[in-house]
Amino acid sequence: MSVVVLLSLAHAGLLDSLDEPSRHLAGCQQAAADAESVDPQRAVGVWEACLGEADRLGYAELLPGLRAQVAVEKAWAAAAPRFVTDPHHAAMEVLAVAARWSTADLPTDLVTRTFRGWMETDEGRAYVEDVRTVSVTWEGGPDPRVDEVLRKAVQDVGLKWVSPGDPAADTLIAAHLEVSHDAGAASAQGQLVVTRTGLVFDKVRVRARDATLKGFTVSASAESPTAAEADAASLKVSAEAAARTLLHRVLGVLFKG
Repeated sequence: MSVVVLLSLAHAGLLDSLDEPSRHLAGCQQAAADAESVDPQRAVGVWEACLGEADRLGYAELLPGLRAQVAVEKAWAAAAPRFVTDPHHAAMEVLAVAARWSTADLPTDLVTRTFRGWMETDEGRAYVEDVRTVSVTWEGGPDPRVDEVLRKAVQDVGLKWVSPGDPAADTLIAAHLEVSHDAGAASAQGQLVVTRTGLVFDKVRVRARDATLKGFTVSASAESPTAAEADAASLKVSAEAAARTLLHRVLGVLFKG
């Protein structure tokens, strides 16, 4: 599986540079965020309409993620009244639905937000104890800069991070990095640089569940006046997307059966 995230640091309008499916999705994300702040059930309606329109327009690449988003939004709306009184079981209901779509690329952070909240409960932490701690072994050896960015992203979604070889590691990842540079558009600052960073998780193994998951690639592109700035931006975005994707995969194992 390959997930592609686009990021521009240029001062041109980002929406104008997106293709039609991406522009459609960006509009849905904004409308759903506005609706969710009022009533979770309204957000369900927004995503259902977004899915229907994407289907009508032939945006096939968006459909799996949108179907997953509708399912998770429905579960969230149903469980929302109980997040105060019974956050453990409310979160489990939402995340169990998300786990059925563990290979889909959801267009919001609803799963991540729910998981982070769950990790604030004793019951939630106990439930995920044997899958939560992640270690990454890099092909060609570790790169401290990449490790630091990915570590932060992994911890931000609610997982834990340890060094390779640590006996506390539950989820073991073999990975490598792919980076390319190209000339971007001309700007007032001069010729822009485009960096594309791909984080390739070649294999993901969850030891306690005796599960080996299919690998995946997450790519991000950034454009900036300097290569260093474009490198840092594309790495940060790809790491954040990879951490979200990893969380979804782990949930698929956690709630299997």
